[in-house]
Amino acid sequence: MDRTRLLTDLQLAYGVAIDSLEFVPVGWVAAGYVVRTGDELYFVKLWPGGRGAGDAVGRLPLVRRLHAHGFRARVPYPVPTRSGMLSAAVRAGVVALFPYLSGATPPNWPSWPKDVLQELGQVVAELHTFAPGDTVPYRERFSVAVADEILLHFDDRAALPYRAQLLDQLDRLRSLQQSARRLARRYVVCHTDLTGDNILVSPDGRLAVLDWDTAHLAPPEQDLALLLHGEQPVEPTAFEAVLEHYPHPVHQDLLAFFLLRRAVEDFAARLIRLHEHALSAAETTDALDGLDRWGATQWGHLDDCLALAADAIRRRS
Repeated sequence: MDRTRLLTDLQLAYGVAIDSLEFVPVGWVAAGYVVRTGDELYFVKLWPGGRGAGDAVGRLPLVRRLHAHGFRARVPYPVPTRSGMLSAAVRAGVVALFPYLSGATPPNWPSWPKDVLQELGQVVAELHTFAPGDTVPYRERFSVAVADEILLHFDDRAALPYRAQLLDQLDRLRSLQQSARRLARRYVVCHTDLTGDNILVSPDGRLAVLDWDTAHLAPPEQDLALLLHGEQPVEPTAFEAVLEHYPHPVHQDLLAFFLLRRAVEDFAARLIRLHEHALSAAETTDALDGLDRWGATQWGHLDDCLALAADAIRRRS
């Protein structure tokens, strides 16, 4: 990436004098940079060549509305360009500029300190009652298109040890899909990737929620399910802490659908990554490890996670 050219384009788009631009190695689709302008810090998100930018940019009005309405958590709301847009096309792709959010991600998600998890419960409850206006044109369709992606790579050498498991899990996923469509009655604003990597905690305990690129209207179980998603076997601490602040019914089959679909999607993402050119040995090892850690191990513990959730729901009622 030509950083000098990128810096020049950012200055033209936003009308600011940039003192420095530092690459931050986060994310799979977009590249991140920390920008300093005088005493101010900003975060720049760049979608190289514009790939993957469309849906992400479509969520920026939602994040701006959350910030404007005083949402409980800090959010990376977009700074308008000189022309008033929330993103800009530059020679390197598409960019969006955000105030820099400080904080750190506690280790060992979701086994976090209880006070942090209780604050997360307040954040989730508030998000699920937020009125988005017309800022969320995206809605959960309970798609299992990932099943077709898996079958395209079914004969890959990396997939061979998992083939029998995959067929069983895809059958279960399709069954849960039918159940989820029958059960889905309440749609709320869901972040859809509310896990540790996307949460920062400031020294005073205030949360920042990052990466709203896939937010949409969905049953609340889509966010709640991820509180049971982590290094398995997972503890129910996060789910229980959030449930203390969550007044609505929670459906087991919806939790199961979203948890299993996430595990299959994570498996597919690693399988597809192994087809990318010029992966380093470390990247290949990470992808192979992810097939098991974020795919097979997750779906292998699905019933255990659902049992933990059922116990927490019973004790709440």
